[in-house]
Amino acid sequence: MSISSNLLYGVNDKPPVLMTILAGLQHTFVMSSTLILPVVIISEIGGTHAQIQSVVSFTMIAAGLTTIIQFIRGPVGSGYLLPYLSGVPYFSASMKAAWIGGLPLLAGMSMIAGLFESVLSRLMRKLRFLFPAEVTGVVVLMVGVALIPLGASNFMGLETDEALFEIPHVLLGVATLAIMVILNIWGSGSLRVYCVFIGMVVGYIAAYMSGIMTDLDVSRLGDVSWFAFPKMQHASIKFDWGLMAPFLIAGLCSSLKSVGDMITCQKINDDDWKEPDMKSISNGLLAGGIGTFLSGAMGGLGVGSSSSNVGVSAATGATSRYIGIAAGGLFIAFACFPKITALFALMPKPVMGAILIFVTCYMITAGIQILMTVDMTIQKIFIIGISIIFGLSVDILPNLWDYVPSGIKPIFSSSMTLSTILAILLTQFFLVGDFIKRKLTKAE
Repeated sequence: MSISSNLLYGVNDKPPVLMTILAGLQHTFVMSSTLILPVVIISEIGGTHAQIQSVVSFTMIAAGLTTIIQFIRGPVGSGYLLPYLSGVPYFSASMKAAWIGGLPLLAGMSMIAGLFESVLSRLMRKLRFLFPAEVTGVVVLMVGVALIPLGASNFMGLETDEALFEIPHVLLGVATLAIMVILNIWGSGSLRVYCVFIGMVVGYIAAYMSGIMTDLDVSRLGDVSWFAFPKMQHASIKFDWGLMAPFLIAGLCSSLKSVGDMITCQKINDDDWKEPDMKSISNGLLAGGIGTFLSGAMGGLGVGSSSSNVGVSAATGATSRYIGIAAGGLFIAFACFPKITALFALMPKPVMGAILIFVTCYMITAGIQILMTVDMTIQKIFIIGISIIFGLSVDILPNLWDYVPSGIKPIFSSSMTLSTILAILLTQFFLVGDFIKRKLTKAE
């Protein structure tokens, strides 16, 4: 493997201890971006504050453990800096499970999904043929594209699709993004590594000074305790065969997303990258499956790899897997400090949007670079074009897929997942078509 010339600290480098810790802390802020998902689910079913705190904390612990396991380059773990967080693909299925059977059913079905991911991981080494360069390029490109709606809406400070943006929110987003970009381009050493963290700190301060973050928001921190061990809130574990399909599909979507993230990790760490290392991907998927299983067993939500964090590591030039140990360890520790998790929750939307836009630039260009290496044929043009077009439809026309059967809805709720599945299916369709054509030609 050729080390990328754009990196300050490559995947196997060991940064100074303080730098490793601070870079890990930077990642934890981004890892916290989906902690709102368990809050929404438990709140919707009328859960108590203790239940919300429990589900959030155990999801953080599972995500932190999985991030640490990914450090390993062996039978379990991809060997890359690949932070995990509360998995978006599991949101819809988890909401159904919580409505039907509360926390016990949510725990049981999440464990099933984790087992499914683990079994699927063992098959990935034999599925290399599913990921030629044209499919890989689409996957990596769409990993970045999928972040655009969330990044743009947060950047503008919008709470809903119908809301109007306000100038102070836009200026806060612009200022935060500008600081990160300037430090990333013209900064050197530590300034480049910490550009996201510095941008966040300045964003918080500017948000408070401009009134976007109010005294009431800050006062909420005082109502939260400093330290508390998380306690399990489910007395038993339940299963429901009727929920099997939604959770297996969610597990498949989560796995496909992780494949895209791990391919991106490989690409940004190797200037001479040509094709996916399926052994590393297989072992990384097994780590993710174990993480989701453990999260369910403890009472958390399914976890998934974070595309945003992969983008942060690429943008800062610090992809050392040792940073993953720091990020995972800190995330586990923060699960026992409610006041810190509350600080994460207070992150102003424009600041979060600026971070997402910043890292998305790297994700999209990585996908384009892969696609530019493809020797284009008519089949590959349609594989890439159709996959991207219909994938983008999920974000551009979100209501288009409202009436898709609920069992397969997770596939059509993610532009990355839909594009990936279409690219794989089209590739195999054209291969079969070419095979049939050759047979017919010989018969003549």
